[in-house]
Amino acid sequence: MSKTAEKKIGNRPLILRWIAALFARELTVEDVESYRTGEGRELFTVITQDVPDAVELETMRRVLTGPQSSEDVALDLAAAFSWLFHGVGGPKAAPTHWHDWSEASDGSQMACIETCAALMARCGLGPALDSDESADHVSVQLEFLSYLETQMALEPDGPWLGYRDRLVSDQLNAWFPHFLRACEQNDRSGFYAALAGLTRRVMPDGFTGTPNSTQAADAA
Repeated sequence: MSKTAEKKIGNRPLILRWIAALFARELTVEDVESYRTGEGRELFTVITQDVPDAVELETMRRVLTGPQSSEDVALDLAAAFSWLFHGVGGPKAAPTHWHDWSEASDGSQMACIETCAALMARCGLGPALDSDESADHVSVQLEFLSYLETQMALEPDGPWLGYRDRLVSDQLNAWFPHFLRACEQNDRSGFYAALAGLTRRVMPDGFTGTPNSTQAADAA
């Protein structure tokens, strides 16, 4: 895919960081209030302007601003978060690490984490980008992708496009389709299913949406 044909989403780094944060932790009552009347509401407006066809944003907004109290919305979303991302849903959960989806992983397999950390190291980054999660966690991977998109804009002739394309082709294509599909099929709130759909929409060209492999890649 040439640079001229690249799908253009001007605020993609911002959107990816926002999505990463939503996959990283439960929303608090204060968060819900912000999406109703504060900075969160303004953020929705900015993102909608950048991705006007994203019907998923309206679904997310509707969940956050419905007739329930902010406290009840936060409780419902916390339950949905635990169901999907803390494993409460059992076979209907959506594991948040690449190594959870790898057929090569037995719970102690480190190939996925090492692969992710190695590419980050080539970019001069630590393995977790200020997160307590391992380098193959969904939020860390999206933060890393956001970083690469930002660097591409700041230094168009640098190595960042190659690193970005490698992250997408060698890592994200291997497991994100499984993760996003699990969110879309098993979320009981509608919020995280819509978030997964939005993630698909804003991913850069090169993301296939279907897995190229469930095997752990060799460490770089």
